[in-house]
Amino acid sequence: MPYRMLTRVALAALTVASTLAPARAQESRAVRKACTADVHRLCPREKPDSPEMRYCVEAKGRQLSRNCIRALEDEGTIPRGYFGKS
Repeated sequence: MPYRMLTRVALAALTVASTLAPARAQESRAVRKACTADVHRLCPREKPDSPEMRYCVEAKGRQLSRNCIRALEDEGTIPRGYFGKS
């Protein structure tokens, strides 16, 4: 999968958790918990869920923390080892 598509999928997992089935919502809460600080750290000036925030995270996706990457891998959003930090 292209890098750009993977980060879009990761962001979708972060933003639509409340609309998912209960088991999936639990996983998405784990992603949200693991990745929220990264999003704020990498893109502090962008409004949540804005196209600018999504672009920023997409551009800096390789700087995500190991915990965020592991959560995304565990959820199946990105393949294991994709960023080489798992």
